[in-house]
Amino acid sequence: MNKKQSSILLTLLGLCFALGSIITIAIMDRPLANRQPVTFCASTGDSLAGTYYPGTQPVGVILLEGFGSDQVTMTSLASEFARSGWHVFTFDFSGHGRSPGTLTFDNAQTDRLAYQALSALEKFKALSDLRADQILVIGHSLGARLALQAATMNPEQVAGLVLLGTQVSLSTNAQSEFFTGTTDTALPWVRALGPENPPVPVLLVSGTWDDILPPGNAELLYRQLGGEAGSNRALVILPAIVHNYEPFSFRMLSEIAKWESRLDQPPLPATVRIVCWVLGLVGIFLLLAGGNRWARLSEVRPQAVVNLEIKDVRRFLWGKLLLWLVALPVAAILGSLFFVIPLGKPVFNLIYVGFIGGYGIVLLILYWRGKMPGVQGKLPFMTEKRPSEWKRVLAALVIVVAMLTLTAAYARTGWFYVFPVNVRLVWLGIFTPFTALGFWTGLHEAQMLPQRRGAQMALTLIGLLPFFLYTLLMAALGSLSGMIGGLQGLLILWLVLAFGNLLQTVGRRPWLTALCMAVLLYWLILPQGVLF
Repeated sequence: MNKKQSSILLTLLGLCFALGSIITIAIMDRPLANRQPVTFCASTGDSLAGTYYPGTQPVGVILLEGFGSDQVTMTSLASEFARSGWHVFTFDFSGHGRSPGTLTFDNAQTDRLAYQALSALEKFKALSDLRADQILVIGHSLGARLALQAATMNPEQVAGLVLLGTQVSLSTNAQSEFFTGTTDTALPWVRALGPENPPVPVLLVSGTWDDILPPGNAELLYRQLGGEAGSNRALVILPAIVHNYEPFSFRMLSEIAKWESRLDQPPLPATVRIVCWVLGLVGIFLLLAGGNRWARLSEVRPQAVVNLEIKDVRRFLWGKLLLWLVALPVAAILGSLFFVIPLGKPVFNLIYVGFIGGYGIVLLILYWRGKMPGVQGKLPFMTEKRPSEWKRVLAALVIVVAMLTLTAAYARTGWFYVFPVNVRLVWLGIFTPFTALGFWTGLHEAQMLPQRRGAQMALTLIGLLPFFLYTLLMAALGSLSGMIGGLQGLLILWLVLAFGNLLQTVGRRPWLTALCMAVLLYWLILPQGVLF
């Protein structure tokens, strides 16, 4: 088998892994096929987007997402209850997922979200013709906090509460206090929690690796709720489970099934879904790598005529590394400018446009002035005028559409909704040009740099440096969930770079490649945050 044949095989293998995983999960989630999109107005005046899955049994469950998440992340749970014939309802809080509106870092907003949870319950009752005492409420993280708070405010008693990694701290927890804007022990509704408040059965489930509700804090909350032998409170601490992935855990599902006797179907092994996710992601990377290799071997690529030359590779790479110190204040200024725009802001996504865009601005100025370390020459990068080659551009655009479609389908299997049609689309348009500048510069540098694996890898790692440092900072602060979020961001960035390599090989238009890389980045990053 020659190199071209092996590249084709690699591409086809990646396509089979990616599509096969998505199709397998779709088959597992057939009970959710009869979904009904719902828009309703909460008592707070907020418009909210939800989804209703009709059932056949006189029981229902409402699922409350965690902070910065959306209702798609509750798909694993929704699917299991729908298999048993339950009515299921999910929705997005304000500033989350497909719901409009914004959030702020204060406790009043937490109260506001609790009222939204109560409004969602009323909407669910109207759609399903169920009574409150026929409905189970399950929440994760912030959703668990709101389920607990809403139950103390509701004159009607629900069937029970299942709280996963509850974001309620009865001792010091910097992360929880940051996200709620308050110390929980100072809140009247938290102090009032007890054996009969809320007056419904409560199952608390957390993991030994949960940094939002550590085992010690879970014990405190359990005791505050009057948990003891023979009570209608239960506490389960499962080993080796992190906060981020509690809604996907088979062990979590099993504990819920043990506690809720009306869930008459044993849960499907969650490992099947997880294996599909891993194989699907591997498949997308194989597809990009194989496609890039195939495109490179398909024809002889003419040598580009460049106007700049790297004379000293070592000095160039060290210079790029140290230039991050210059880029950081530029990134801060760039990020601050977006706060002037009178729109709900994806604050947690500013790190990407700030770092990549700010770094690109610094490099552009240095190249324009001919002061880039280790480099001889000034802009423009290219001196040749290329023919239009419209077929190449068309092929590149087809790849872009295919990639956006594939990643959206993959994300919707249970990760997050891609792409909500709301103000996030506006931010995608605002962030893309700034971020594309950084990618555009990097594409030219990769072409200028000797095509040695070590040099090219060093260039990539230097470009991702602040994202590595952010992940390490989260680890140093003891924020396991923050570290996992950082690793997920790095994985998406690596996917974007692999996509850019393929697109540049096919289209040979750095500006087009850079724009499309930025679009893919925000296609996958923007849905995963809250609007403030």
